[in-house]
Amino acid sequence: MVGKIIMLACMWVCAGLFLGFGLYARRREEPMWFWAGEKVPRETVTDVPAYNRAHSRMFTLYSLPWWLGGLLGLAHPLAAAAAALLACTAGLAWLVWFHGNIEKRYRKL
Repeated sequence: MVGKIIMLACMWVCAGLFLGFGLYARRREEPMWFWAGEKVPRETVTDVPAYNRAHSRMFTLYSLPWWLGGLLGLAHPLAAAAAALLACTAGLAWLVWFHGNIEKRYRKL
């Protein structure tokens, strides 16, 4: 049982981190970044509030498999591990794809 609680805590810490990114992006006045160290100049974004809302939606949606994985881990630890593996592989690919769509829509070329 202790292992299940630890798995739940780990999964939900990850989920909370991504949900926190989403909430931060929604409240941010400057354009939200995606890659580490990337600064997005305000003048390169057509609509900063919409750009930040899109990033907020992206990070919030990405937190969902982590929340669900934590709950699944209470029933079966391998289910949580599978959810984490999917979130770390397919989920990251989805994040990059979603961010690319945000860039195409809101960045000035």
